[in-house]
Amino acid sequence: MESGICYIFGAGEKTDCNITLTSDDIVIAADGGYDYLEELGLRADFVLGDFDSVLSYDLPSDSLRYPAEKDDTDLMLAAKLGLKKGYTEFAIYGGLGGRLDHTIGNIQLLTYLSRNDATGTLYGDNYAIRVITDGTISFGKDLPENTPGNLCSVFSLSDISVNVTIQGLKYELADINLTNSFPLGISNEFTGKKAYVNVKKGTIVVLWYLSNT
Repeated sequence: MESGICYIFGAGEKTDCNITLTSDDIVIAADGGYDYLEELGLRADFVLGDFDSVLSYDLPSDSLRYPAEKDDTDLMLAAKLGLKKGYTEFAIYGGLGGRLDHTIGNIQLLTYLSRNDATGTLYGDNYAIRVITDGTISFGKDLPENTPGNLCSVFSLSDISVNVTIQGLKYELADINLTNSFPLGISNEFTGKKAYVNVKKGTIVVLWYLSNT
């Protein structure tokens, strides 16, 4: 498995992105995500998609072109490529905002990653989303988002998520079952303490704001 991060850029909402790439990381531009990367001044190791939303006329000659009529979205193609390359950690920009159906589809993409032994995070303008299957997400006390009053919500994507534990947030829970028909985990809050959310069996989605401003 690769030890770096697979960064994927899509054609959705463009946000500030301050990342420092290492030699172990790869960057994939999915369709209009190539325009996003050009604005940021970042390189792309792979460029792929059906290119129905890209504005640039200067695509690399080795871009991977797919038909418009296909089962996978461009971002899903990028995620599958990252998995094929051996990556287990994904950071996805330009996958939120814009069309709601694309946002829902990208949350399903996170579910796909989580059920293939990988972790993906979607980054929006001031919030982030991660999906966890049979596992844990942790928040260190020194993270900028972990300030008292900043919101963090937990939802079940499975019909039932079994033995969910929330510790370190304002409203703590121990070994309860969450369902996808009742939003019990909405509007929790960071406290500044080390926090984590664990699900023993099932798939949950965690949304948190990157700052409380």
